Amino acid sequence: MKLLIAVPTYNEIENIEPFIKLVFVHIPSWAEILVIDDNSPDGTADAVERLAEQYPGRLHLLKRSGKQGLALAYLAAFEWGISRNFDVFLEMDADFSHNPGYIPEMLEKIQSCDVVVGSRNIKGGKVEGFSLIRNLISKGGSLYSRLVLGCPVKDLTGGFNMWRKSALEKIGLTTIISRGYSFQIEMKYKAFLAGCAMTEIPIVFSDRKKGKSKMSRKIMLEAFVNVWKMKGASGRDTGMDQFVKFAVTGGLGTITNLVVFFLCADLSGLPEIPVSVGCFLIAVTQNYIINHRWSFKTQTAGTGLSIKRWCIYTAGSLLGLAVNIIIMKLVLLNWELQYKFIAQACGIAAGMVVNYILSKYAVFRKRENR
Repeated sequence: MKLLIAVPTYNEIENIEPFIKLVFVHIPSWAEILVIDDNSPDGTADAVERLAEQYPGRLHLLKRSGKQGLALAYLAAFEWGISRNFDVFLEMDADFSHNPGYIPEMLEKIQSCDVVVGSRNIKGGKVEGFSLIRNLISKGGSLYSRLVLGCPVKDLTGGFNMWRKSALEKIGLTTIISRGYSFQIEMKYKAFLAGCAMTEIPIVFSDRKKGKSKMSRKIMLEAFVNVWKMKGASGRDTGMDQFVKFAVTGGLGTITNLVVFFLCADLSGLPEIPVSVGCFLIAVTQNYIINHRWSFKTQTAGTGLSIKRWCIYTAGSLLGLAVNIIIMKLVLLNWELQYKFIAQACGIAAGMVVNYILSKYAVFRKRENR
């Protein structure tokens, strides 16, 4: 099994030599290192060329004409390695944030899976040297991506990852759209969609001690936008999508309820209680239809509307209303609030969650073909 360690560099003259020497201490004799340098003005490439004389046939340099970004560097490394029949690829930063001491464990894990992720976000993993704000951005980026994409990988944004060649072939490297920070997210998401067996091992991620970080606001903004592009390209409907659609549908139902009540009670002078009941039934029916055809369409595909499920949905809506009232009263009884609508908002949120769970797993659950 041939291992290629891909190390993209730009102005890493302070780190590159001690980093490479440390990596060679922790890797087997059949592993090789490829440095992909974007024409660093500080002489990083020259340092690698001099060091290559100490590791003949094991340390390689891929020079590029200018700064082209992390994603293209890794894609070039993967292409370089695949053409030379490497079986396993490891992504690493050259700033010592990725500890080479984890490589033996990653090699052990890759024997039984397709992708090994060095994770900061599972038990035993952590970051060192980050400010509170940067730590929140890092963890928030992974959480945001997981929620939007519906992907179970805990550390989607991390860059310390090992790949089998077969996993890279399943992903389809020519389909990668990211050019910056979102590259790591897209790679893992596509591996997940392709059915690759993935595992995470805990790592301690240390902030760089020398040199400057390449992270920028532009790169983070690109990641924020690209996550939605990935999601759109996949065509998947995640639980978060369903909940957002469910909430929008509930809002539309509320508008319908208020409009009908205004027309019937205010303009026509009909009694409020019968009108209120009628408004509730109209809004519930509207919500049932929209949820069936939009919010939960992936679960209801091939099935029609039914009186039975409408009745269950209506009962669930009444239960959600009851939860709303109970939570509102409990909040008012236990906390002194300046504004009572805060208690009502808590009740609405609790009622919505109850209603959503009943809708997803009882009313609109996917029926198995028999």
